[in-house]
Amino acid sequence: MRRCLEPQKLDVLSAGDKDPEVYEERFNTIVYNGVVALGIGLGHKVGLFKTLLELSEPETSQSIADNAGLQERYVREWLFSMVAAKVVFITDDNKYYIPAGCKTKTSKSLFATWIPAAAPLTKDVEKCFRSKDPSSAGYDFSKLGEVFQFMNQDRANCDGKWIEENLVPSKYKNKDEIRTILDIGCGVGRITVNMAKYFPDAKLIGIDIDQYAIETALKLKDEEKLTNVEFYLMGAEDLKREWTGMFDWVTMLNVLNDLPNPDPCLKQALRVMKDDGVMTILDPLCHSDPKLNVGSKLHASTLTMSCYVCLPSSLSAPPAVGNGIGWGFENRAKYLKQNGLTVHGDDSVAVIHCSKAGIL
Repeated sequence: MRRCLEPQKLDVLSAGDKDPEVYEERFNTIVYNGVVALGIGLGHKVGLFKTLLELSEPETSQSIADNAGLQERYVREWLFSMVAAKVVFITDDNKYYIPAGCKTKTSKSLFATWIPAAAPLTKDVEKCFRSKDPSSAGYDFSKLGEVFQFMNQDRANCDGKWIEENLVPSKYKNKDEIRTILDIGCGVGRITVNMAKYFPDAKLIGIDIDQYAIETALKLKDEEKLTNVEFYLMGAEDLKREWTGMFDWVTMLNVLNDLPNPDPCLKQALRVMKDDGVMTILDPLCHSDPKLNVGSKLHASTLTMSCYVCLPSSLSAPPAVGNGIGWGFENRAKYLKQNGLTVHGDDSVAVIHCSKAGIL
């Protein structure tokens, strides 16, 4: 979740990029780095990065394996690969470590766990690519169990500080005026729960169409002993009639670009939002014009992710609009404005705040 809010660093296209030798080197580096990233994700999942970060001094592969509760021979092979990639370093007496100053620079190891989480979907994605029917060339979230686990971990970092800095529409709604919140497409509920803790006096409702996600959210609510949040297995097109004009703040985080048909969702979200309410939308989009994405490693990675998650979802049922991440900031803003919303501030960013047209 944090990754789509990071500042963009563009590797500007140059004439030399089309040189065959330069191209080959760049192409091969991407491939090799992708394989190494798989190993980084594995290391995160089995706790090797956690163990390495906790070391006060270099240790042997056996000591690292013992501390992590793992089989030494596999740990040694993994350490060899990380040493070759200069992710882990080795002393003259064959002890392993991550330099103290580098330990805080390994947070992307969590992002790398997305690779093994999504890998089992590859055969399904291949079928989607080969589908002759564009109205059903996808699959819904019921296939995304492993990916949901990744999302749960990723969103655990979206605490109250992150919510305040990135989501709360403070320019358009005072915090103490937000008493009712609807989170559409709440997924596993991690951010919804953190929002409930950030707004202890507010009433929150999270909805999602995936049963696994809602079951996970309900367990999380019980674990946190929260009484100000409820979760419902429900699509946005089925929002309760009694919720009309009820919510001060409506959020849709990583939702619009996934929907086969966003029209009913947006229509119902507007119905249940108060006239002076605010809608906050987060989509991990790129620019609608692919030429503007050249040189962005973030956009390159999220667009690849879209082929596994966002685009198949948006092509899973008629009318199968096929938005995905490639929909782009500019097309999203145009769509929202055409459907009764005013978009405030810069509309070419991941998080935007909207109000009913002509209200704020």
